[in-house]
Amino acid sequence: MPHGCCGRSGTRGRARARARILRRVQVRDGQAAEPAAIAAAADLDGKRVLEVGCGSGRLTRFIAQRAAYVYAFDPKAEDLAKARESLGPEVRDRVRFAVHDAEALDVERERFDLALCGWSL
Repeated sequence: MPHGCCGRSGTRGRARARARILRRVQVRDGQAAEPAAIAAAADLDGKRVLEVGCGSGRLTRFIAQRAAYVYAFDPKAEDLAKARESLGPEVRDRVRFAVHDAEALDVERERFDLALCGWSL
């Protein structure tokens, strides 16, 4: 089914929007040094990860591609919308997003193997 006036399918349009978001997100670390450093320091495979201050998803996709489960939060709802859009369908079901700051974190019934906090202090 066409999407908007451009005749693009909804799926293709969403994929292009996701690619635009990813390009904007990845500009800060064009060499992917931060994901490489995280991978060298911690094994994310199959882990339950708490992502503190996920912002627009700069690291969320990287984490979700490896981890079994990700709880990603940020105080800015508009950034979380971008983070959701940046995820591919193959990892969406492994990520739970929430809008709050670190002081309001209330996940006492959940356990995590690792917490990551990049650029959030």
